[in-house]
Amino acid sequence: MEILKDRYTITELSERLNATDHALRYYEKEFGLIVPKDERGRRFYSPDLANIMYKIKSMRNEGLQIKAIRKILQSENAVAYPPPVVFDDISMSLVTMDSYDTSNDIKQFFNDFKEQLTLNVSAEVNSAKEQITKEIMKSKLELGACVENSVRKLETKMEKHFLEVDRSIGVWREKNKKGFFKHLFK
Repeated sequence: MEILKDRYTITELSERLNATDHALRYYEKEFGLIVPKDERGRRFYSPDLANIMYKIKSMRNEGLQIKAIRKILQSENAVAYPPPVVFDDISMSLVTMDSYDTSNDIKQFFNDFKEQLTLNVSAEVNSAKEQITKEIMKSKLELGACVENSVRKLETKMEKHFLEVDRSIGVWREKNKKGFFKHLFK
């Protein structure tokens, strides 16, 4: 890109690159570009930053993915390699490790990390176990109540049925009481 100015605002650069302001801010974030701001807090791009943005936009227009562009720019030293990422002991949030002092420090770091990870996983497993136990107990109580209700309904139906059978047998007996002896002595 031909540099005409010693600094561009985000709007000027987005117009020159035929990109949106949002796209430029996204590229800043994705590639770790530090864009200075003026006294009013507005971004301004130096010629070097403008050229990097131009390269990014050109490679995106050619269909390259962000990861590939990052690798290309890192190989050209146009953007910095990201610092190594490690987990903090307490909150498991991401922090960067400033330097690798010695192999013992690294071993100690990973041993501490392993212990913290083990504790965190153990706590999560125990929490999940408690929740599952509570759900099983709740389901067991609900199932027990459902079975009791079904047994009561079945007992009621059976009681009605047996009463009806008893009534029917009584009616049959009354009807056939006299007729039975008649049939024997015919």
